[in-house]
Amino acid sequence: MIGNAQYFMINNKGEYMKHKAVIFDLFETLITEWGHKKYTKNEMCADLGIERKIFDIYWEEKEQERYIGKMTFEDSILYACKNCGKYVDNLLLSDIVDKRMTTKSKCFEYVIPDVFQLLRNLKAMGLSTAIISNCSSEEVKVLKESEIYKYFDEVILSYEVHMKKPDACIYEEAAKRLGVDLNECIFVGDGGSNELAGAKAVGMKAVQAKWYTNRLPQKRDNIDGFWVAEDPLDIIEYIE
Repeated sequence: MIGNAQYFMINNKGEYMKHKAVIFDLFETLITEWGHKKYTKNEMCADLGIERKIFDIYWEEKEQERYIGKMTFEDSILYACKNCGKYVDNLLLSDIVDKRMTTKSKCFEYVIPDVFQLLRNLKAMGLSTAIISNCSSEEVKVLKESEIYKYFDEVILSYEVHMKKPDACIYEEAAKRLGVDLNECIFVGDGGSNELAGAKAVGMKAVQAKWYTNRLPQKRDNIDGFWVAEDPLDIIEYIE
């Protein structure tokens, strides 16, 4: 792990590199939810026997609590069902959670090989790495059991730290854990949750990752005011 501001990093050209850490978003940056079978909310509502538009009212009501660790995925289901007048037994609840976690874990089987190569290169260059992700309880578990998890010095998950992007405090927490200044960090993300603006606001250099979003059914436009990386290894150029 990188130490303090007295540490100077040199690239392969013998030049001083300002940045000492690269911090990544998770979904649609390191992994993607596209390209495999998903357990959709429509399917979950069908399993529960609840109309989707009614379920959504109560599900969305607890979104903040779900992502900052005040309510588990299971408790969110029970809350929505209770308010919809629907009883859910433990067997059905367990089945729904299993389906959710199984499909979430599939995301980690669709990682672009260059993502792993980028992470290996960053390690070889002596840079620290971290993840900042807005995650609910079941996503935390799946991530920690994944292959990609071991590549990072720190993993800051909203469910565990009780704060989420784009709040300044979550970026500050990442830099603090890595032992670097905010302006020594590059943040890489697809742009969801206003995360790039959040990173820029605290002094990080923010890069829009497009290697997954370029493959979506509707290609995402560049976000004004940020560097853009079309491929994972483009990040190396920004560091150097």
